[in-house]
Amino acid sequence: MTIKAIIFDLGNVLVHYDPYKAARQFAKACKVPLFKVWLHFFTSPVEKAYTQGKISSQDFYKHAKDVFKFPMTYKAFRHVWNDIFWENEGMDDLLKELKKRFPLYLISNTNEMHFNHIKSKYKILRHFKKTFPSHKMGHRKPEREIYEKALVQIGLKPEETVFIDDVPQFVDGARKAGMQAIRFRNKKQLLNDLARLGI
Repeated sequence: MTIKAIIFDLGNVLVHYDPYKAARQFAKACKVPLFKVWLHFFTSPVEKAYTQGKISSQDFYKHAKDVFKFPMTYKAFRHVWNDIFWENEGMDDLLKELKKRFPLYLISNTNEMHFNHIKSKYKILRHFKKTFPSHKMGHRKPEREIYEKALVQIGLKPEETVFIDDVPQFVDGARKAGMQAIRFRNKKQLLNDLARLGI
């Protein structure tokens, strides 16, 4: 089947990120162990609800404030929460070339603050015809629904798309939804894998 669209993940594919940077600052500000902060912000039901768009950014902040007696204002919290990203060099140029031949889309597990921050600070999202962030979709990878809902909006059969992600479970989720998929490790490897698909 001919590939008619390429779908990318965002974090650690197009932009790098280090969530521990934020966790360390929150732990220091709240005077609590790092592991407690990590569990709350990156693996808890509250984090899941936030990335699925079930609670607002203000609610996410207020919940942290209640749990940790947070000393930060919302503005300071948002800065620390967002100050974890940096560009993956060379990926902007690659997208520039790929979009000359294919429509590009994005499926990402993210949240409102992170997504808006990346949109305003980096130019990478300008290459995409449409984006499908988890907080807008109501589902997260590797849930089958996020892939299927995106495909409906794109208007293509799953096998007509290739999905690129760095997380093995999310790559498997795409394959289970019928998409072709590549696990991202670096730009050179990605180019080789795309060439094998005739891209």
